[in-house]
Amino acid sequence: MKVFLAVCLFIALSSAEYVVKTRENLLQFRNECVAELEVPENLVEQYKKWQYPEDPLTKCYLKCVFTKFGLFDAENGFNVKNIHQQLVGVNAEADHDDEIHGKIESCVDKNEQKSDACEWAYRGATCFIKNNLQLVQRSVTPSA
Repeated sequence: MKVFLAVCLFIALSSAEYVVKTRENLLQFRNECVAELEVPENLVEQYKKWQYPEDPLTKCYLKCVFTKFGLFDAENGFNVKNIHQQLVGVNAEADHDDEIHGKIESCVDKNEQKSDACEWAYRGATCFIKNNLQLVQRSVTPSA
């Protein structure tokens, strides 16, 4: 019986696929994070322009959004495969051997510096946005 349960659990975990998030999800997650962190309106306006100043609140805001997207967790850091799938979208399968995957991986670290989760998330997120802004924006823009 234990073996059966272990096999079922393994199948369930290995078949769990990332669900690409939409613009509506982005807006919802932004609003939730703004409320949870009590982000002032002047920062919210900057975030809407994809501008993320280097301050503690912004760092935790990015951690919050990336966590809600299922792209980051404080224990393991960034999930490169999920980020890649989010960037290529719902109608495509991410090729984890392509240039995009390499660009994503170049922004990920294992937090060797032992930064707090907000700093860790900010470091990776700002790298992704800097190097892949058009892909990031396109991944949450409604299709025509």
